[in-house]
Amino acid sequence: MKHPFHQIHLYEIGSRLFCGKKGKPLQLVLDGLHKTDPFCWADEIWLMGVWKNSPSSQKIARSMPELQPGYQFVKSNLEQSDVYGSPYSIYEYSPDPLVTDQLDLREICDWFHSHHKKLILDFVPNHLAIDSPIVSQNPDLFLKVDPNEIGKNSFLHPNGFWYSHGKDPYFDGWTDTIQWDFSNPEVEEYHINILRSIAKQCDGVRCDMAMLPLPEVFKKTHGKLSVYDWNRVIKTIKQEFHGFKFYAEVYWGLENTLQFLGFDATYDKSLFDEMLMGNLTMIANSIMNNSNLHNIRFLENHDENRAKHNFGDKSHTYFSLLSATPNIILFHDGQNLGHSKKVPVQMIQIDEEPVDFATNSFYNRAFTTISKRSNKLEYIDLQYFEFNHLPIFARKIISDFHVELILWNHNSIESSGWIQYEDGIFFKDELIDIVTGEIYTQMKKKEGLYFKLNPNQLQWFIF
Repeated sequence: MKHPFHQIHLYEIGSRLFCGKKGKPLQLVLDGLHKTDPFCWADEIWLMGVWKNSPSSQKIARSMPELQPGYQFVKSNLEQSDVYGSPYSIYEYSPDPLVTDQLDLREICDWFHSHHKKLILDFVPNHLAIDSPIVSQNPDLFLKVDPNEIGKNSFLHPNGFWYSHGKDPYFDGWTDTIQWDFSNPEVEEYHINILRSIAKQCDGVRCDMAMLPLPEVFKKTHGKLSVYDWNRVIKTIKQEFHGFKFYAEVYWGLENTLQFLGFDATYDKSLFDEMLMGNLTMIANSIMNNSNLHNIRFLENHDENRAKHNFGDKSHTYFSLLSATPNIILFHDGQNLGHSKKVPVQMIQIDEEPVDFATNSFYNRAFTTISKRSNKLEYIDLQYFEFNHLPIFARKIISDFHVELILWNHNSIESSGWIQYEDGIFFKDELIDIVTGEIYTQMKKKEGLYFKLNPNQLQWFIF
């Protein structure tokens, strides 16, 4: 039985690092971007970190001893100017001058649209920078702390009030941030106005730690009842900006909750964790029974270690597996080059890391294959005969222009068998495995196409 096959390819670029390394604002360096393989592969570009930098966040980032090893890991001869501050401690929702000298991002958004790409930007619902002028203008929108209950997660603002730092329920607060007070209904309306401004400049938002305003989470974190309603927020924006997207960074099993409240898609961190643990049975169960465009799946992003560091060459297997399933694939800048060093988000200058040519060659093959897919795609899970009665993942992806065959052994031991020929598509003397680049010579036998796969081995062929 054929099933419709849909994917969205989301490419994350750290805009501050991108512009910092180039020494120029975005509008002067975009022309080189559209020639890169990840850009051509992508449907949507997430420009992470475009909003105005906080001077206090910069000072804190440069002075915190515990952050220095991370900086020095990616930058020899570290200078203070290499550290810019956290893009998630937002001073205000206007573009940072490092990224662009324009008043907004509409012209940059138009450039992406001219290359048939959608633009995704950040929205951080939980907190702002401690020195944001918004706090002085609206002191009651932020979570005040009784002076008798002050502690390490609170601070005295110049306006005379004690406030809570932004935090989640499991860790201490982020010391460069101030917590929105979700028990105040005016916060929701203020956020809607921020989102209205953002929506004029892009096609969607990736909402940082989107579960933190939920009533049960805010209660657990701060002991107060949140009246913030994501459903109202999202409906209001979508009524005014049709097609505008809301993507959620979310953990703790709250993915379905946020999808129910209106988010178009949510992080699938559970699949990432199963891959990290090498739990092949759970990986197989997830991709076969829970694959759709509500899942944002990834091998790395700015919060995680690099895929090359975590998975080695198995990152090629897992990216191929994501490419064989309906979902949103989040791809991080540098992933295709095999970079292995995680870059702290505060950095705007780092040492150049050498390219891993095996990884780069794999992604070149993968991107080329995906780019040949037509808009109308279908997939079929294939029937086959296995010698040792160990089922594998066997899927055919059907395009107007070619057919792909993906075989993956999710068992703990070798599996082998035959896949029957269908419509003559497997009659080919030589097959190139997109994962490894190896060429396989096929004997034309009546049983069909023979396979023999080691545990966690994936083969990806195109016909």
